[in-house]
Amino acid sequence: MATWPTTLPQSLHQNGFQYRVPDGSIRTDMDTGKAFQRRRYTAAVEPFSGKIWVTQAQYAALLDFWKNTTAMGSLEFDWKHPITGDPATIRFISNEPLSVKPLSGDQYEVNLNLEVIPNGS
Repeated sequence: MATWPTTLPQSLHQNGFQYRVPDGSIRTDMDTGKAFQRRRYTAAVEPFSGKIWVTQAQYAALLDFWKNTTAMGSLEFDWKHPITGDPATIRFISNEPLSVKPLSGDQYEVNLNLEVIPNGS
């Protein structure tokens, strides 16, 4: 499995970081009475998003990683959990591709939408 490139920032900036608790249950409204809820999965993906700042050279490395190594974001890679820092399997969220905004000079802000893949998935 691929690994997040060491030439790229190893952490997301706290400003703009967002982590969403996994949605692993389902709710069904009833004709009368309270709604029925149950667990859908024993493990669910953990979506998160954040920003990194990169140079033009780092952006080229990130784009190559996204395009070629992870097949345009469809393949998983090893990195670290964004909250705990423990080793984790990560993948890009395919319908939310990365976006880039110039900061100044040779610096760019890249917004990433990712998810932690549960063990055994």
